[in-house]
Amino acid sequence: MDLSRQEVNLRRLLAKCELMIKSNQKDDERFPKYINSLEQMLEEVKSLTSNNTKLPEYTKRIRHLKINLGMLSEQDLATGDGLNKLTAREELLEVRKRPVTKEGTGKDFDNLIDFHQNMQDKIANEMIELTNNLKEHSTLANKIIKKDTEVLGRSNQLTDANFSKLKVESEKLQQHSKKAWKCWMWILILIVLVVFVNMVLFMKVMKKK
Repeated sequence: MDLSRQEVNLRRLLAKCELMIKSNQKDDERFPKYINSLEQMLEEVKSLTSNNTKLPEYTKRIRHLKINLGMLSEQDLATGDGLNKLTAREELLEVRKRPVTKEGTGKDFDNLIDFHQNMQDKIANEMIELTNNLKEHSTLANKIIKKDTEVLGRSNQLTDANFSKLKVESEKLQQHSKKAWKCWMWILILIVLVVFVNMVLFMKVMKKK
């Protein structure tokens, strides 16, 4: 009997999840979505046909996955039907002990290749994103450094201009101070001469009297 599209997808996702568990990928954050999808696919397959002999196997494999992921407790298994009365320890071991057929081996190999390809694509995308982030940060840092350099250059130019102006004003002040000193010196000499002449004239007048 030909398999429906829903059942093919269910088998592929089951094989992929089991491979991920065997590869110690239990912490993958995608597992809850995968389990939810498996349960939905199983319900779709049940709705298509009720006499599918593979349905108990699919149900059992999904429960195996839940136990491996810690999504079902041993108490939950104890309250189940006859198909699910295995202990948690037996359920955990059964996934690893299940024999692999040739058909399953081929599908598992294809799924393993797909899984590793997806992982490589994911890592490559993360590396590209990281490279882009580093490039953006580097560009931003270069812009900030360039801006600070320009501000520092303008500050140095302004300092040099102020220093030159201050030097010119200092020279002007020195020249003005020298001129003022010379002017006061001549005034003092003139005053001394006037006083000296007046003293001489005064002394002559006093002698005549």
